[in-house]
Amino acid sequence: MHRALTFVAVVGMAAGIASAQSGVLMVPESSNDRVMLFDAFDGSLITDNFIDLVPQGAGTPINAVQVGQEIWVSDQIADSIFRYSLDGSTHLGTITGGMDNIRGFEVVGNTAYVTNSGTGNGAPGDGIVTIDVSSATINGFFASGDTGAGDPFDVLSYSGNLLINDISGEDIDVFSTGGAFQSVFVESDGVSGIDFPEQMAETSSGTILAAGFSSPAGIYEYDGSGTLLNYYDVGTGIRGVHELGNGNIMFTDGAGVHVLDPNTGAITDSIDGVSARFIEAYIPAPGGAALLGLAGVAAFRRRR
Repeated sequence: MHRALTFVAVVGMAAGIASAQSGVLMVPESSNDRVMLFDAFDGSLITDNFIDLVPQGAGTPINAVQVGQEIWVSDQIADSIFRYSLDGSTHLGTITGGMDNIRGFEVVGNTAYVTNSGTGNGAPGDGIVTIDVSSATINGFFASGDTGAGDPFDVLSYSGNLLINDISGEDIDVFSTGGAFQSVFVESDGVSGIDFPEQMAETSSGTILAAGFSSPAGIYEYDGSGTLLNYYDVGTGIRGVHELGNGNIMFTDGAGVHVLDPNTGAITDSIDGVSARFIEAYIPAPGGAALLGLAGVAAFRRRR
């Protein structure tokens, strides 16, 4: 009787996930080269194998982003962006050449802004490679950093501009979508402020979360002018960060995916034993949402 009631509860939960189509998050992990899915409200794991990246030769997948009716996954070692159908079942093609040591990226309109650091494969070096989304082809480049010598790790669309971080200067800068430097958003010395900033994310209240990888590592929260509001010491090697629907903060590191309660400081694990990367919202097609619900039920049955 207890198992039956529990199963019914799981079915109800799965149906809730299916109906809340915007309530899903994608996180690549580079231990097994897969894309995982999590509930966007509480950070619980939906599936640890939404997309298998191995057949495409993935090396270090960093950022999975929904691009229209596709999912694009950047890979730092493969120097490529893998394109998949929205349900994750079909590899549609790979964007290669002209990129090296890529990390996070952002899509604004018909342009993907991809962080680039190397010069292999004909790549231009440190800065932002732009890709025309419609044709999935590279169409431009601009240097980043306040001096034009920044080493970017992520791009975030914010207030009509782009926030682009710099792991060499430790800053976060504001650029126009046309690639023109506007201002320094966060100026850090890497000692008393953020060091090696990785993913950035906007919260529901308009503040900016940034993952600090190196000491003083942790999660940094800034207001719209770049002033530090909160710092959460959650350990070292922080990579991805995202606000959840319940107000908690999901973050990733080389040990897994975790959830911070900013009010109590308590940290819980959503999944451990994987080298997790960036966190992005995912809106599945209606049929795909229903399948995710069934996947949750199947996972429950396997765990019995």
